[in-house]
Amino acid sequence: MSLQTIIVTNVLPSSKTAFAVLENSGEQVIIPPRVSQTVGLEIGDIVSAIIVPNINPPERDPSKPPVPWFAPTVVRVAEDMVSPDEVYEVLCAYEYPVTAEEAELPIMACQQAYQQGRIVKVVAMERPQTKPIIMWCSEVDKL
Repeated sequence: MSLQTIIVTNVLPSSKTAFAVLENSGEQVIIPPRVSQTVGLEIGDIVSAIIVPNINPPERDPSKPPVPWFAPTVVRVAEDMVSPDEVYEVLCAYEYPVTAEEAELPIMACQQAYQQGRIVKVVAMERPQTKPIIMWCSEVDKL
């Protein structure tokens, strides 16, 4: 099993059950409360996870398809060892929010810089059921 990048889209306040989407396909992933709490997941987090088919989807509205994937393991890992200061410097060159891909930065490095308060994260969704677009910028004044 290999780690896949997921983006957290919701964390239920009462149970801490989390939901995410696979970065490469936008398919939904459910993260159990014990995993979500241990990692301290928040909406917009980009993390790595082991993904397996969800064989026990909860009973819910039959008109909605069940969540197809389950993440029994979630980890925060540094990718390509780009420091938060380096991420900030790269983003200073842009006058507007950009995706990590546009800035040629590893997503995990951007997330780490954001969690340390060095940069700003922008999460945009065209509609509730669409994959979030994650963008980054060096200053909130550039939004």
